[in-house]
Amino acid sequence: MAPKTCDILVDPAKQIALIDVFGAATIPCLMQAFGELGDHADWDPGFDIMILIGDAPGLESFTLATMEELQAFMRPWNQANRTGARPRTAFVCPDDLKRVIAELWAAMNSPDHWPVEIGVFVTRRQAASWLAQAPL
Repeated sequence: MAPKTCDILVDPAKQIALIDVFGAATIPCLMQAFGELGDHADWDPGFDIMILIGDAPGLESFTLATMEELQAFMRPWNQANRTGARPRTAFVCPDDLKRVIAELWAAMNSPDHWPVEIGVFVTRRQAASWLAQAPL
């Protein structure tokens, strides 16, 4: 069994799920986290998501091919698990290189053809402020 690399916290009062990636931020790690989130007892499809990407290595798994694999995984996951009026996901990436990868993900999944609005931020406070604003 692979070592645990993230924690999932769902806060129904704030209508948000937090995925804290403290280990290697890999595509399989993210797919596993979303799989667990969809089964979480407190998860509601109308909640927003904040993903905290830590400092651990793992960027070697982020190729265009693996990001397309994640995209293929996320399409049906979003359809089944993100049914709110305008669901949003905030990435928090203090590391410049990881933030570039998150920005690429956001560009690959523009709101024109993706049901989730994506924001990328340096701090958790910035992400929380964005999520607190009314969706577009």
